[in-house]
Amino acid sequence: MYRASVLAVVLLSACYTYRPLVEPTPLPGQRVSAQLTSEGSRDLTGEIGPEVLHVEGDVLSSDSDGMDLEVREIESVRGFRSDWHGEHVRLPRIAVAGLQERKLSLGGTTLLSGALVGGLFAMYKLLGGNGSSEGSAGQGGRGGN
Repeated sequence: MYRASVLAVVLLSACYTYRPLVEPTPLPGQRVSAQLTSEGSRDLTGEIGPEVLHVEGDVLSSDSDGMDLEVREIESVRGFRSDWHGEHVRLPRIAVAGLQERKLSLGGTTLLSGALVGGLFAMYKLLGGNGSSEGSAGQGGRGGN
């Protein structure tokens, strides 16, 4: 039970970072963040809204002309973020200024998970957790006859 709890904390506290995409073409299923050009942002206003700087999502398909994304989030030039629910958008290659892929940050995940597990353990000890169950079930009751 304890190991399952620790594993759950580690999985729930996973940290991710974006790094420049190494491959020239992203693979289907890969999570990416595309920075749009000014012209690309203007051309895509009808599909994603005005003044969008970044589009984040999962790659559905990709070719030399562009990529199809299942959009999860967009960010405006003013820094406002908006969650999306997997709507499909085609990003022409010419509309993309830069592309980054989402990667698990082992250092950040380890640090955050360690802090969470340590904090939970400290709370457990402070609240009197000692692994034994105390109580009067089956003991005590009334005195003898």
